[in-house]
Amino acid sequence: MFGSIGMDNFQSEVLEQNRPVILAYIRRDYQYREQTDVLNNISKRFGDAVKICLIEGESTGILRRLKIGGAPAFLIFYRGKETARILGRTNAETLAAPLALIGKQNEDAHRGK
Repeated sequence: MFGSIGMDNFQSEVLEQNRPVILAYIRRDYQYREQTDVLNNISKRFGDAVKICLIEGESTGILRRLKIGGAPAFLIFYRGKETARILGRTNAETLAAPLALIGKQNEDAHRGK
């Protein structure tokens, strides 16, 4: 299952993490199952290397803070910064691409490139 994010835990659960965090805003409508299946696929593919969180219901404070105007929306954070934003329906390949890029940048940094 995915963690739930609101204004009270956004700092600790998203911004203070040392691994990539996918922060998803998905309304409980006809797309919900399809989009949570995409997140489950990412979870299986990346395991504990990536944290996945859902914005709580209609948490307007966090939606305003992050300037999210619609759903679904997928924001990827790494070390406290937003590194990617995918608006609208997505698939596992599209969502995995920015995560793979973060992984490659980390590998290159460890090799001194």
